[in-house]
Amino acid sequence: MVSARLIHQIEDHWEAISGHFLRLLRSSHGLSHISQLPESEITETCRRLLHNLGNYLVSAQHEDELALHYERVGRERYREGVPLSQALRTVQLMKDATLDFIRDEALVQTSVDLYAEEELEHRLGRFFDLLIYHLARGYEEACARK
Repeated sequence: MVSARLIHQIEDHWEAISGHFLRLLRSSHGLSHISQLPESEITETCRRLLHNLGNYLVSAQHEDELALHYERVGRERYREGVPLSQALRTVQLMKDATLDFIRDEALVQTSVDLYAEEELEHRLGRFFDLLIYHLARGYEEACARK
């Protein structure tokens, strides 16, 4: 049972999560290539991902779309010379920013609320793991073509 209320909070507050993500990104050491990406590109990526999160978490039909997109991102990062570790760490930081938002903003009043929050955290973990997998696949594909 994933909380629709929590998903809508994430979708509605994607800008706040994006801002937190940018702060995490800028304060993380060892992300020199990623931190040079234009802020507008990073913000647009956050908007696209978080504003449609409910569709991605609930509907399997969007999984193929996400797979293709993140494999393309992986190929782009390879061509840009971004180390794979930095590209993957970026997705992890987006996951952290999203989970931080849930933990800070969720109103847990009952055991059902707590269960819904934990279920959403679990689903988000699997979701971001899937993004990492497809990003790495695209990166490796581009590397193998060279």
